[in-house]
Order: sequence, then C-alpha cells, then structure tokens
Amino acid sequence: MSIGFIMLLKEMDEKTILKKNIRIQHDKLKLEQLNLTQNKLFSIIAHDLRSPFINILGLSDLLLGNVKENDNPESEKYTDLINSTAKNTLNLLDNLLNWAKSQTGELGFTPQTINLSEVIFEIIGLKTSHAKAKNISLHYSPTNDIELFTDKNILETILRNLISNAIKFTNLGGHIEVVATTDQHQVEISISDNGIGMNKETIRKIFDLSTNVTLPGTANERGSGLGLVLCKEFVEKLNGHLWVESEEGEGSNFNITLPLHIENKKEVNPQITKCDFSTAIHN
Repeated sequence: MSIGFIMLLKEMDEKTILKKNIRIQHDKLKLEQLNLTQNKLFSIIAHDLRSPFINILGLSDLLLGNVKENDNPESEKYTDLINSTAKNTLNLLDNLLNWAKSQTGELGFTPQTINLSEVIFEIIGLKTSHAKAKNISLHYSPTNDIELFTDKNILETILRNLISNAIKFTNLGGHIEVVATTDQHQVEISISDNGIGMNKETIRKIFDLSTNVTLPGTANERGSGLGLVLCKEFVEKLNGHLWVESEEGEGSNFNITLPLHIENKKEVNPQITKCDFSTAIHN
C-alpha cells in the first residue's frame, strides 16, 4: 500500500472524527439547553404554582374559622370544599415535582437522624381536617424511641401519600390505624383502614403508572394514580420495601419496612406502647 493512500485514509479518518466531535458537541449543547428548560419547569412548579395554593390554603383556613364562629353550616360546607380542593391540588403538584425529580435524577438524598413518632404526628396533623371531613377516626400509637437515619423529606412524602390514600378509600365514619414496630435492624410501619379494600387485580396494578389506576374515593374524590407509584419508588430509594394486603370490602393494610441505619445507639424496645399522647381524630 502506497504512502499516499495511507495518508488519504488517515485524513479521511480525521475528518470523520472531527464531524463526530462536532455532532457530539452539538448534542451536548442541546442536552444542556433541555436541562435548563427542565430546571426552569421545576422552578415554576415548586414556586410559581405552589405559592398561590399555599396562600389559598392560608386564607381558606382563616375563612373557615370565621364561618364556624358565626355558625353558618352552608358557608362552612363550601369553604371547607375550597380548603380541601386546594390541599389536594397542592399535594398533586408536590407529587408531580417529586416524580419529575426522581425520574431525572434531580431528587436529593439527605439522611439525618429522626424521631419516627414526631414525623408521623406531623403528617397526621396535616391530615386532621381531611379525616374530620369524612368523620374518620385516625389513630397512632407511638412506640418507644424509634430513630431512623434516613431522608426526612422523602419519608414524609411516603407517609403523607399513604395516609391520604387510606382516607380517600375509607367510608364516612370509618377508622384508620397507624402502627410502627421495630427490631434491631429495621422498622415496620403499617397503615390500616376498614375501607372498601381492593381485589387482586387492582393490587397488581396500583404500583404501575402505565396501568393508570385512578379509582374514585368513597366521597367521589379524584386522583392522578401517581401517589402510590411515587411511594413505591421512594421506599425503594430508602432501601426499604412496600407491600399491601387487602380484600374487597375488608379494608387495606399498607406496610413499609425501612432499615434503621443507626450506629452506636441503644437498643430500642420492639414492643408497642399505648401512650397517653396517642392521638385520635373524631368529628
């Protein structure tokens, strides 16, 4: 093979490599632009859309308190509807934001030592009005000193969605029980209701977004079907496991196991303690 021909092949290879590099740079710039657009979208969802709903919630809370003081059942009914609608929409926005972050790898993970009872009480406090609107009793029996080394925000999202789901599918005057137990290695959180329950086919579909299971609640509440899918992904992100036990007409029991991930901590008591500060919500 002549030297001239070898040089020609080398030149052709260099041109090909140059074209590929140019294309790679172009694709890189395009991806960077898409990433900026994505971040802008997250910003809009997180701030520009959430902020108005937070304001609506604050104002409707004030209005609801005013209406109750004046004993006007009709106004109270519609004000409570505004309040619950705003809460549900805000929850949907938060789920959409968290889902998008999870799918694009933008979701942060910041583990810290937390007290499990404090977190559960915080979520139950947020769901009080929702439960009272359906005359549902919501009980939590705290356990002794359960501490987790995990991401608090992710855990709160999981519990918020599971408790909301239980309220949605529990009949008026129903009952929901939250229980947490632990051993040396993991904690198990159970959220049980005596609601309408599910058949095996529904159980198979509820954690799969592609099936788009969006059943109406017992008060005809609507949803996106995203909450339970998000819970499953987030539990797995925390190295845990989520499953459900349910029968039609017999209620549902959603269970989560999470690793404790605690070093140099005293052994916690695996027994459930019925404390005086156990909470119950009644209308």
